[in-house]
Amino acid sequence: MDFANTVTLALVLDELRAYFKTNKASCYLVAVSGGKDSMLLCELMRRLTLPFEVVHVNYGLRGEQSEADQAFVEAYCLQYNLPLHIKRAPLAAILQQHNKNLQAEARRIRYAFFSEIQQQRPDSLICTAHHAADQVETFWLQLARGAGLKGLAAMAFSQKGLLRPLLNLGPETLHEVALELELKWREDSSNTTLKYRRNLWRHVFIPFLKDKLPLLEQSILLIQKQFATEMKAQEDLLHSALEELKINKSINLSKIAQLSSYQFVELFKLFGLPTHVIRRLPDLFSAENGKSITWQQTNEPQKSFVVKQNNQLVFLTEATAQWTYEIEALTPNLIDLALHSKNIIDLQQIEGALYFRFVAAGDRMPVVGMKGSKKVLQILKEAGYAAPLRKKQYVLCDQQKIVAIPNLQLNAVVVATEHTTHFALLHFLKKP
Repeated sequence: MDFANTVTLALVLDELRAYFKTNKASCYLVAVSGGKDSMLLCELMRRLTLPFEVVHVNYGLRGEQSEADQAFVEAYCLQYNLPLHIKRAPLAAILQQHNKNLQAEARRIRYAFFSEIQQQRPDSLICTAHHAADQVETFWLQLARGAGLKGLAAMAFSQKGLLRPLLNLGPETLHEVALELELKWREDSSNTTLKYRRNLWRHVFIPFLKDKLPLLEQSILLIQKQFATEMKAQEDLLHSALEELKINKSINLSKIAQLSSYQFVELFKLFGLPTHVIRRLPDLFSAENGKSITWQQTNEPQKSFVVKQNNQLVFLTEATAQWTYEIEALTPNLIDLALHSKNIIDLQQIEGALYFRFVAAGDRMPVVGMKGSKKVLQILKEAGYAAPLRKKQYVLCDQQKIVAIPNLQLNAVVVATEHTTHFALLHFLKKP
């Protein structure tokens, strides 16, 4: 027995023991192809007596070899009484029907299957056998595609229900451990063909670079870690802005100015805006009040709008806002407050019952600070309401006049003054 290999095995087991102690789950779902890396992960987790099940996808791309891979995984699971989940996906037929990238589609199918099984196992985590060399390969592939910071950052050891327990280990170490365990595995012939871009990097470009620049790989791993740290900071700010945007359906332009280019695009992508709308948003930053962008998503009955309102972008739909109101009478000791509030009315100026109706083209009302009256549609325009939405707004009326535009403007006649004797607070609330 090789003592060095024995030490390596013990160290790897200790490292994994600590890793899974930090990343606990009721059940681990291990993605197993039958190749060396995934079989090794399986065997190491088995030796650590962790609760896990095996998931395997058979794409059928290599005919009998694909069937042999599945049979090999089935035999291993049978030998050690491990639960096994198999998905057969006729990838070649799928690609014939849809013009898609083979590896991207395979990945989509694979992770959709993993997610499906994960939902059936509460508190479970997916485990993949990505290792340190995969980090470097991914860096070069993403760089060749012109990826930004997110694409070039290191894969995370744990991420949204997904674990990569071997990510800190190089292929040489894993190979030593596999030999020490007398592990059996299947060689995938497609891993040697140079028609796939990843294999071209793995077998040609990266070996050449390592030969010429032996320290380059270490530098890349360091860069990736720094990028990942920066991405984490950006993600925290991004999700804070996203939560605020979801709640308010608006965002301040000063807040947008704090975002990086990546955060800007990701924020509105996560909010559900189409790419062509995101590209046009900067046009609104210096636009006049009320300028808007309109779009309609496929299979959605209503149009959507983003409107420049003062120093904000406000997101609206064609759906008409339904309102309710409350009138709260104020006692004399609150008169000072009443005179300095924009929502305080003189109850004696209300004539009869109040009701809501849509804005009409000829509607006018007096506004505090100006002589005569002003068109309601003009008030809405100046407040930044998009033209298609102005006539869909409600106004609150009594039996003689418009009393208020909800949450925007009171009729000057009903606004409390120093001569008012019956003060009341007028509240507006949107119906859910």
